[in-house]
Amino acid sequence: MIALFPDLAEHLRGVAEAIEEALRSEEPRVAALIAEIGSFHGKMLRPTLCLLCAEALGGADRRHHRLAAALELIHTATLVHDDLIDDADTRRGLPTLHLRFDNTTAVLIGDFLYTRAFTLAASLGDAALLARLCQATNAVCEGELHQQMAARDLTVDEAEYRRIAYGKTAALTELAGWFGAIAGDAAQRAACAAFGRDLGLAFQIVDDCLDLTGDAARVGKTLSTDLARGRMTLPIIRALAAASAQQRAALSARWQGAETPEALAEVRRLVVELGGVDSAWATARALAEGAVGRLEVLPDTPAREHLARLACAVVDRDR
Repeated sequence: MIALFPDLAEHLRGVAEAIEEALRSEEPRVAALIAEIGSFHGKMLRPTLCLLCAEALGGADRRHHRLAAALELIHTATLVHDDLIDDADTRRGLPTLHLRFDNTTAVLIGDFLYTRAFTLAASLGDAALLARLCQATNAVCEGELHQQMAARDLTVDEAEYRRIAYGKTAALTELAGWFGAIAGDAAQRAACAAFGRDLGLAFQIVDDCLDLTGDAARVGKTLSTDLARGRMTLPIIRALAAASAQQRAALSARWQGAETPEALAEVRRLVVELGGVDSAWATARALAEGAVGRLEVLPDTPAREHLARLACAVVDRDR
């Protein structure tokens, strides 16, 4: 994100420093483990969203750095646990933590990130902000559980998919927008939160598309994990809706029994041929465009223009 928004470089360094400070441990063995792992942040989408909203409403400060860092730690914790659940090999182009160490260590690292995120937010001394972070984290956990319980259930429709996607992804991006706009009025806070929510939904839909058609080297993580775990994503829902009765039966049968790489490749081919990926990507673009429209209540500043660029970057990545 620094390359995309060089004006934010100093603030993003402030977020990275807040993350580093939050993860310090006086226990030498724990400190050595954290040092060995290295960076605990990736694209910094959520911090960038938070900081841009803050810049649009008077300027980001240390409080925004710490809130953005807490969001990034929560997000990273979910990725550590997700990679273990999915038995994924790579994340951000590197071996996943459960492969570098072991499953138990990966679970505990994720837990460590969660608790440090809450401690960081609590250090601001504002119970309302901490409560918001707790609520969003609850939504993330509920979304992940919802997805697990709905695996391979062909009755999952778009409304239920959006509820899952909100919990998994959009709850944190919604909060990133709200945190960024804490200096604004009620309408501006609501607009930034809605922008973040719609951007998060678009981001998740694009992720679902990339899981089917992306290049693992470019995306930087193991792909086809959703397909292999039987998760009903928007491309699959759209493909099933577009299919004839015969095509639907064939796709459902192949997907339900897909265990080998060859079987998964055949399911991917069918979803693409039925237009599921193109249709879902169009919805992601529409969500991003709608999100940009919500920014009209913000002052006309370079930061507002950067938020619009961020929306475009989310839907145009790695295709």
